Amino acid sequence: EEKDIVIDHEYDGIRELDNSIPIWFNFLFYGTIFFGLVYLFVYQVSGIGMNQDQEYEHEMVVAEKERQAYLTASASNVDESSVEFQPEMAADGKAIFTANCVACHGGSGEGGIGPNLTDKFWLHGGEIKDIFKTIKYGVPDKGMVPWEQTLSPAQIAQVASYIITLRDTHPANPKAPQGEEVTYGGGQAASGEKAADESKADQAETEKKAE
Repeated sequence: EEKDIVIDHEYDGIRELDNSIPIWFNFLFYGTIFFGLVYLFVYQVSGIGMNQDQEYEHEMVVAEKERQAYLTASASNVDESSVEFQPEMAADGKAIFTANCVACHGGSGEGGIGPNLTDKFWLHGGEIKDIFKTIKYGVPDKGMVPWEQTLSPAQIAQVASYIITLRDTHPANPKAPQGEEVTYGGGQAASGEKAADESKADQAETEKKAE
């Protein structure tokens, strides 16, 4: 009863009751203690949970997968009017080039049956869009087959980006220039020249190790 829980003092006629703590509050209090112990065990003792650094690394991996998926989806919709030079595609493009183009253009793009791909002279245009279009539709009257039925748009874009990296690489025994000299566009030329420089640096490093 109230008279049993009245505390022996009052303020301005206000009496204070010594009520028991509500059961729900006790559940909440002890629940937070239990949660804290479990959290400590999972994240600090056992290593089951990821810490902040591990969560960051995990998120970066997920983001990279999403980025690659986006690039793949975008590349599937690319054509000669929307293609752009993508340095990160060059490695995949090189593999496709080696498998399909070496017979006519040489292992380093120096030319053979087909024209030299490393100089500034081009028969059908040397910009990325021109190269994509030439690969896609071919040049049947010169013996180059169209590749649009064999390679996907993404693969054609990869090969075109790889060919851009061959600019000014000066391979051994290059075929004589054919076609008209092309002055490359600023941004694309800069990207292509940078990639070409990196390619030459990698080649020089490989030769140095071989020695």
